[in-house]
Amino acid sequence: MGNPVSCDVGIVNYGNFQGLGRCLESLFSVETPLPGRVFVVENGPNDIPAELSARFPSVRFHKNRQNLGFARGCNQIIEGSRAPFICFLNPDTILERPFIARGAKWLLDHRDVAVLGPKIIDPDGRVQGSARGFPTLATAFFGRTSILTRLFPHNSLARRNIKTLAAGDGPQEVDWVSGACMIVRRQAIDEVGGLDEGFFMYWEDCDWCTRFRQRGWKVVYHPGIGPVIHEAGSCSKNVRLRSLYWFHKSAARLYLKYDTSPLRLGSALAIGGSLLRFLLFLPKTLLPSR
Repeated sequence: MGNPVSCDVGIVNYGNFQGLGRCLESLFSVETPLPGRVFVVENGPNDIPAELSARFPSVRFHKNRQNLGFARGCNQIIEGSRAPFICFLNPDTILERPFIARGAKWLLDHRDVAVLGPKIIDPDGRVQGSARGFPTLATAFFGRTSILTRLFPHNSLARRNIKTLAAGDGPQEVDWVSGACMIVRRQAIDEVGGLDEGFFMYWEDCDWCTRFRQRGWKVVYHPGIGPVIHEAGSCSKNVRLRSLYWFHKSAARLYLKYDTSPLRLGSALAIGGSLLRFLLFLPKTLLPSR
């Protein structure tokens, strides 16, 4: 075997130190030897626990004085990294088996690919919809969480936006992959730029992949690499409400950014549909969790 391909790891956290600890523990246990440096950017109000820093002395922790958003946190990691590839992980992900070095080697052999997304699963083993089609006007009404998709879960419009359930374990070119776990080529980043910091949180991964594709790069989902467990932890009512707000605000920004319809009519309709979904989910969000 040749020398392992260098690939740094970047994690943007917001106060989830328990999940971050589990993520780092799995990373150092599974990826041996680790193919690069590990960067953690903390956007939350509390300092990084000394116990966590002592437990992982090789990790480069950076604490922001205020919440600068997910995109800015990722860009800070990009600024600090010198590796030819960067693996971005959510702090609520768990590695079951080595995939980072393998994914970086796959990218090294496929020089027209900018972004590689592995298979992502729930803790119970169900495959998450982490490889997706670019959102369209129909997405606002038939998105993964929309009322219409709940009524008609197998409609073709919804299926187009979730491509991870396709048969086989081979690589598939897709529109975009989830930022919960993706490996990105540094050369492509240098050409296209970092994440758009106008997206405070949500949809920045879709925008980034779209910009790569516009410059001729490919985005690939490879279910044969991984899986990575993505835990969806419980959160407070206020956090759920803020997340719902930013999800739909960023969705509206994405529609406007790429809308080429006359008078941006497509965006107006899509934002209207997204607003309807927000209002329908609001009562459920405000109810106590069970």
